[in-house]
Order: sequence, then C-alpha cells, then structure tokens
Amino acid sequence: PWGSVSVALDNPQLMTVEGSSDKAVFFGQGYGAVRFRLWQLDLSRRVGAGELSQIMGTGALRTDVFQRRLGLKALAERAEASDASADPSSWQGQQYQHIQAYVAGMNQALSDQRLLPAECLMLKYRPRPFSITDAYLLAQLKYFINSAWQYELFHTRLAGRLTPEQHQQLLTTVSQEGNPIPPLPLDTNGQRFVDVEEALRDGLLGMKHLGLASPDTGSNVIAIGGQHTESGLPLLAADPHMGHVNPGFNMMCKLVSDEGLYAVGSHFPGAPGIIVGRNRHAAWGMVGIMADNQDLFWGKIDLAEQRVETVDGWVALQKEDQKIACKSGKSHEFTSYGFSHGRLLSEKDGYGLFLRWPALENPQGDITLYSLAKCHNWQTFRASLTHVHNSPMMVGYADIHGDIGLQAMGYIPKRKREIGSLILNLANPHHQWQGFIPFDELPVKHNPPEGYVAYANQYSESLFSHKCALSNRWHPPSRALRISELIEKTSRHNLESMQAIQDDKLDIFARQSLPFLLSYLTEPSILSEWDGDTRNIKASQLFDLWIQHLTTKVLCKVLKRGSRMLYVDFWPGCRWNILTILQHHLEDWQYQQDSVRQLVEDAYIAAMDGCS
Repeated sequence: PWGSVSVALDNPQLMTVEGSSDKAVFFGQGYGAVRFRLWQLDLSRRVGAGELSQIMGTGALRTDVFQRRLGLKALAERAEASDASADPSSWQGQQYQHIQAYVAGMNQALSDQRLLPAECLMLKYRPRPFSITDAYLLAQLKYFINSAWQYELFHTRLAGRLTPEQHQQLLTTVSQEGNPIPPLPLDTNGQRFVDVEEALRDGLLGMKHLGLASPDTGSNVIAIGGQHTESGLPLLAADPHMGHVNPGFNMMCKLVSDEGLYAVGSHFPGAPGIIVGRNRHAAWGMVGIMADNQDLFWGKIDLAEQRVETVDGWVALQKEDQKIACKSGKSHEFTSYGFSHGRLLSEKDGYGLFLRWPALENPQGDITLYSLAKCHNWQTFRASLTHVHNSPMMVGYADIHGDIGLQAMGYIPKRKREIGSLILNLANPHHQWQGFIPFDELPVKHNPPEGYVAYANQYSESLFSHKCALSNRWHPPSRALRISELIEKTSRHNLESMQAIQDDKLDIFARQSLPFLLSYLTEPSILSEWDGDTRNIKASQLFDLWIQHLTTKVLCKVLKRGSRMLYVDFWPGCRWNILTILQHHLEDWQYQQDSVRQLVEDAYIAAMDGCS
C-alpha cells in the first residue's frame, strides 16, 4: 500500500532496500529482517514478554518470572498508545506509521517463509505473527539491558564490608587526564558526606531486611577533523562492542527512497531505521555512557493491602496476575506488583526491593531514529537526539561541513547527590529523583581545538566535570589513551589508518605497569621484551594471569573469594586500582608495604604454573 520496494542482499554484510516512499522502504526493511533474523526476533520478543518457557520448558521459567516482574510489555503498550494518538504529522505520529509499515513487512515475510530457522525446527514451533506492540517491546528490552543495576547490590554489600579507605582505593576511577575520581562524593576534607553515609547505612539495612546476597577494552567512537585527514573532510569510526553472539546484534542495511531517505549502517532488528551509520551529509556512532539511570530502592510493603511506604506515605501498588504457559502444557501462576516509581523484584517479611528506571514514568521516545537518519548539520543532529529518552548514550558525529563532536543523550535521573550506586530507601526524601537532567545540560563537545574527539566509556574531565553527575562506574582510560596516541601519531588519516586504530590490540595498562612489576622479579621473563601487544597470545595470557593472581593475593585477607570474583567482573578499572594499592596502600589490606616483592613474585610463579 505504500508503493514499490526491492530488498536485496548485495553481499553477506549488506542488505539494500530501495523504495518509492519511506514507508515502502521500512516495509522492505521489516521484510528483510524476518527473512534473515526470524529466530533472533522471536527469541528477543519472548525474552521481553516473559514467554520463553512456552518453547523451552521450565528451564526458562526463572527468566520469564523476572521479565514479567519488570512489566516491559505494559510499558510497550503505553508507548504505542501515545504514538498512535499523536498528530500524524508529528515525529511520534510518523514513528507509529513507520513501525506499522515495518511490522507489515515482517508479517509478509513470515507468511512467505516456507523453511523455518533451524532453531524453530528443533524446538518444533512456528513463530506467531508480529504486532506493533512487539516493536515497542523490543525497544524497551534493548533500553533496559543497557545498564548495570545489579552492580548496586554488589556495591552496597562491598562498601559495608570495607573501611572508607579500602572502599575508595578499590572502587576509584582513573580519569583520562590521570586523576582519581572517588566512587562516592567526598567533602573538602576527603570524607564522605553525611547523607552518603546515611544512604550506605540505609542500603545495608535494606539488604538485611530482604536477605539479599551479592550478585577493558571499552566501546568507542572516534571523529577526526579534516585538518588531520588526507581528504580534508572528517572521518568517523564507531565500535559499540555488542558482544559475540550468533547472529550478531548488528544487521547492516542501506535504505534509499524516492522521498529523500538515504542511510547506511547498523540496524538492530525489531524496529525500523539505522542506529549507527551515515547519510550523504553526516555520520554518527553510539556507545554506552556508563550512565547510572536505574536505582534499586527498598521499602516497607503490605501486599494484603497492595501498598508500599514511600516518602509520600503509603502508596497503592498495581497488582497483576501472571500466567506463564510452559511447553509441557502446564502453567505457572504468580502475582507481580509495581507503581510509578518501581517494580517489585523480591520481598521478604514485609519489605520489598524495587527497581526504578526512567521508562516507568515516561516510556515514550524515539525508537526509529528517523530524524537522525535525515540530519544534515550539527544543529539538526543535536535536535534529533532530544527525542531519544530511554537509552543513555554518547553519540559521536562528523559531517561534510567539517564539524565533529560528541553529544550525550537519554533520560538520566537528577539526584540531590550522586548516591545512585547504592540501594536507596523509598521513605527517605534525600534519595528521591528530582526529575531528569535536561538535554542542554548533558555533556557535549563540538569542534575541540585538538581536532578530534574520542570516547571509550572513560571518565573525561573535559566532558563531565562541573556537570550533573551521570555515573560513578567508568571504564579505565586505557582505550581512550591509546586511541589518542594513535591519532596523534599520524599527521593525515585515511580509511586504512582508521581501521588500524580500531584493530589495534595494544594494552596500554600492560605497557605502563610492566616496568614496576618486572623490577621485583629476580629471573628473566618473556614479558621483559613485550610491548603490550595482545596479539602475542603467550605473553598476553601470562600477564593477565599474573594480574589475576595479584588481585587475589592483595584482597584475600579482606574479601572472600566470591566478592573478589564479583569485583573483577563488576569493576572495569580493577587492574589500575590493584596496581595503585600495591604501590601505595598495602598496609590498608593487612600487609606491610615491603611485602610487594613477595606478592609480585608469588603471583608470577602462580601465573607461570597456570600457563604451563
């Protein structure tokens, strides 16, 4: 009904969709998505809706229960209703029409498809047709998983077991400029603020009531100005580091319509559009900003009366009866609860643990990035990002006019103080959100004097200092420092040099730390000649094992094995902090400072044994 469209797989990496209208192109994109990614789409839909058990059996029941507790499908329905009732000429109204066309294409492909994916054949089922709600559901799922709320459980538990000095040493972030950023805000005397201490005590109390246990390379985007390129025009490269899965998260598409749409780049199957890519005027790339956009709250609950105690007194909980169909034909029934400021994840003896994230209050937002695909300068680029609410990202930019820059986007809670990484008390007025950080107050960098921008999940003082706090859990500056080093090493960049930067495998932490570590060894090591290039597998594995054993030995007198393992898993900058502890703070970890040699040697011997 929207005209004509052709869908072709030009090569194994790129699907080209050409149509007489934008809606025809989105119909074709949906058609191609199902032809090439039907299993991925149905699996994601089932994860978001809590319907895995229907095809996988009771082994997936725990996942389904958790997803039903989150209530993502209800958020999707709210977002869909908002777009459907909007003025058809508004961006929301256009988004709804584009999703309509995309889903129609998906269902046309599903109808045409005779041979189902191998996974569907093995599980002996045929996916049902897709609905418009499914597209909004997949968007809610993708936004939700772009976070690390489980870290709040671990951080609260860990902070309660450590002295303030130990806590700061273990969870400090190193900025790109080389300065330590404390894990919780400190006053001018280097002490925690009173309300931060109160939040920690409250969090630990909540964990006690609930009986809870605890559960480096970095994505990057680079834009180099024309003064540093062979062509005289900017170059942009982006690597979102989406993980190794099959099929991959990214599906490369080229979208072209007679109405002027022209966009090439990465499509996340499930909703129309291009996430990371370019048009004829500009290019953009997105990476995670490590934003703390979710909080865990604890509070008193009365499920018999369906209410929870908050700062505003007792507030009604919405009760939802859930029924999960299982492959065996049986069903699992339970009740989930939630309110505007949280979804109930667990409860014990009259206390509940609630998860809050921005979509609970405002699930609407741009999920197709249509206006971004049509941006043509820095102003229209920034304007297109103002509608993206529930996916905090750092977006890199470059255009044919010579502009480059970085712009943060998404809803990030505004807090009285940055204590969002601790479990908070629903009844404490100091812990409540104070709206969201306005778009114009989010970090931005435009045409910097050095002629390039590079973001790799690191804390950059030039970007984040003296602005509203976004997080306290950043990646170390390893990747950002190496990117900057490689950019400055070449006077005129081209496609090949940009590829070399993205493919670079040098571990700058290894290069910087080895002189210190090797000075304590009495025998020669293969690492003495190693420059940190991780393509040297033997040397790289030995170094990694060495750091792992060092971490275990330094922390073993204070933290149990489980906490040590979670620390390495949850804290991106753990290697940098362990090295600093070795150099300056061993006495805080129940060692004499002169124990460094013995610790380094013993860890090296254990690493050598592990490699052999």
